[in-house]
Amino acid sequence: MSAPTAGHGPARTSRAWSAAGVLLLLLAWHVTARQLGPLLMATPWDALRAIGPLVRSEQFFAHAGISLMRIGVGVLAGTTLGFTLGMLAGHSARLRGLIEPVRWLLMAMPPVVIVVLAMLWFGLGSPMVIFITTLMMAPGMYVNTVKGMLHVDRQLVEMTHVYRYGAWLRLRHLYLPALSAPLLAALLIALCGGVRLVVMAEVLGAENGVGYALANARSAFDTAELFAWVLLILGLVALLEFALLQPLQRRLGRWMEPSHA
Repeated sequence: MSAPTAGHGPARTSRAWSAAGVLLLLLAWHVTARQLGPLLMATPWDALRAIGPLVRSEQFFAHAGISLMRIGVGVLAGTTLGFTLGMLAGHSARLRGLIEPVRWLLMAMPPVVIVVLAMLWFGLGSPMVIFITTLMMAPGMYVNTVKGMLHVDRQLVEMTHVYRYGAWLRLRHLYLPALSAPLLAALLIALCGGVRLVVMAEVLGAENGVGYALANARSAFDTAELFAWVLLILGLVALLEFALLQPLQRRLGRWMEPSHA
């Protein structure tokens, strides 16, 4: 009797079933839009047709460019802050205890509360949006970094000290390989969450950007343009995941293979 094949790991996600899931979502969207009417929800076809005129409009690249800048700066600042604090806290139980109440507060507080406070402190514009994104992105990266640091083999850490590894060599050859899986998961969440946070902050308190354009489309009851922006946002998130994060994950997997041989 042949041996079971359970040790080969989980099966890869089926592309065919993923495509079927997309089709089911589009069908549900179409049916719901037909029931609600064009004033409340555009159909998928209406949203697709609205993308062309939207992209050719004068304001499109101005709104998209400022939002991309805010997403890039906010996510980079938040993940860098969370990673740095996580690395330091992973080495110090006292620092972990000091940071833990702040981490809990940020993760428990509703984002809309932070948006309102940031509007009071910074007014409208990019500083407010970037501040919100940084503040909300840092805790997730911090938690994943600390958890990864606590699972690093202590004997390997001691060995790097015996061989007089500097901080960079320890980071390059010990911590990054050990932290690659949780950090990639945190980065995926940060990128997707960063897009949502920036758009939400722009809807509530900005004078430009994609969220501002969404709010204008909503005020004018232009549901086709509103859902066209939604499709473009979804396309951006898909591009970030499939063109950036998944190739990075495959590259890190190849990088780690020799260490498991």
